[in-house]
Amino acid sequence: MNTEDYKGNDDLQLYDSVIKKFVIDHQNKTVEFYFLKVIERVDRSEHSFTYKVREARLKFSGVVYAKLPYWMEFDEWSEFYRSAVIKTSSILQRVPERAQKHKELLHIYLGIDNGNEYAEQDIICESFAIELEPEEYILHNDFDWLYVE
Repeated sequence: MNTEDYKGNDDLQLYDSVIKKFVIDHQNKTVEFYFLKVIERVDRSEHSFTYKVREARLKFSGVVYAKLPYWMEFDEWSEFYRSAVIKTSSILQRVPERAQKHKELLHIYLGIDNGNEYAEQDIICESFAIELEPEEYILHNDFDWLYVE
């Protein structure tokens, strides 16, 4: 797949989901994002939004490579913008053979809007999973945090 073919995707349906926490665990070879998954866009305009969200976790397991640029900006919350699950790519081809042995690896692309900057992340892993909590909340652009409806 050509690079330009997947950078506009949202395969994991993460668009606009707000990132709360980002964890890299070298010992267990995992990368985890804790975030507020947008379930429904209640209201969205140029300067404000109201979303129905659920607490969620995206976990990558068996990570053999990760390029993870990430930063925080004053008065900004990072959010997912794009995502792609790629089975063949130039990045996958560069993974050492001993890291690939007896494994079917995936290339996961994440585009993250950090406020005034955009970060592209690449993760090569054996598997990934998204877990959603059952309770829904309302999230407003004022980030006065979560409201139970």
